[in-house]
Amino acid sequence: MSAVGIIAEFNPLHKGHEYLINEAKKQGTVVAVISGNFVQRGETAIAEKRIRAEAALKSGVDLVVELPVLWSMSTAENFALGGVTALKGIGCDSIIFGSECGDTAPLEKAADILLGSEFSENLAKKLDSGVTFAAAREAAAAECGLIGDILSKPNNNLAIEYIKAANRLKLDINFSTVKRIGADHDSKAEAEFVSASLLREKLKCGDYDFCRKYMSESVLSLFSPETISDINTIDRAILAVLRTKSPEILKTLPDLSEGVENKLFSAIRLAENTEDLYNIIKVKRYTLARIRRLTLSAFIGADNSFFMKPQPYIRVLGFNKKGEAQLKTAAATETIPIVVKPSEIKALGDGALKVFETECRATDLFGLSLAKPLKCGLEYTAKIIKTEC
Repeated sequence: MSAVGIIAEFNPLHKGHEYLINEAKKQGTVVAVISGNFVQRGETAIAEKRIRAEAALKSGVDLVVELPVLWSMSTAENFALGGVTALKGIGCDSIIFGSECGDTAPLEKAADILLGSEFSENLAKKLDSGVTFAAAREAAAAECGLIGDILSKPNNNLAIEYIKAANRLKLDINFSTVKRIGADHDSKAEAEFVSASLLREKLKCGDYDFCRKYMSESVLSLFSPETISDINTIDRAILAVLRTKSPEILKTLPDLSEGVENKLFSAIRLAENTEDLYNIIKVKRYTLARIRRLTLSAFIGADNSFFMKPQPYIRVLGFNKKGEAQLKTAAATETIPIVVKPSEIKALGDGALKVFETECRATDLFGLSLAKPLKCGLEYTAKIIKTEC
């Protein structure tokens, strides 16, 4: 049976995600690559990645692997690169995702346009005019023949990046999509499916009755007040670490341009909290999410060594019997090392060890954002999650 992949944060996993998982199960064994403990919007995940992995297994996923923090807390392009590489490396021949348009054809056309040299030239000219990156990107793509507002929708954009990543790496992957229904991304509105951001808010304030309407009980039961992360808990810790960073260190942060490291260095010395820091740094071409990612990258000690490069290994978080069979199949044709035990990483070389050390540091710091802080060393002591079905 074939394997189909999902790239997700499951932050938290809700009934909209379950709908996608059920559609994926029609195609074969379901493999999910999920974000580490810091996510793309430049925040801590709502819960530690192994809780989210267990939620995935309880919801029908067969095998869960991690997207290391150097890719999970990154640009959509780098996030997609890491996710697609991992799924192909674990043996997936297809990837399924949700999108606002619900049709792969326009997404594939958009990906082709964005990979073209004409688009790159148009984008550079638009950026020189001083508009935001998002506006420049849409205008440049329109001049290359892209019709409609497909680039203005967040799930469409991620889907396009998945397709771009596969094309850039020359990977033979089939893509399929389900139309996203319910509330918009980041919306506070109630609908058949609500946004994950609204559920995060409700979990943080303890409104489990609200969450119960949109999350399965087996998933919701994994979230207790002690396991829920609140980045505000470590606000002063973030500033404390940032104040130790030199301009030379800040210059090595991923996705940095235009000398923003100098503005970041100055802002660190003026800010009294992270919100203050973001406002001081704010520049037209940098979204708030990008500024938050830069800040947290400095906090966890990440640099640009692996930015826009494939990950050096695939680490397994959990599986059921079908997932275990998929692991054995993937191991027989291994293109990227598959890691079950942390001790296996050292033998993979300095690059893999650096990725893992960054992951360890990120998890140790993430642990401070919980009501009951985690002890250091979880990346070494946590066990693989195994379920029967």
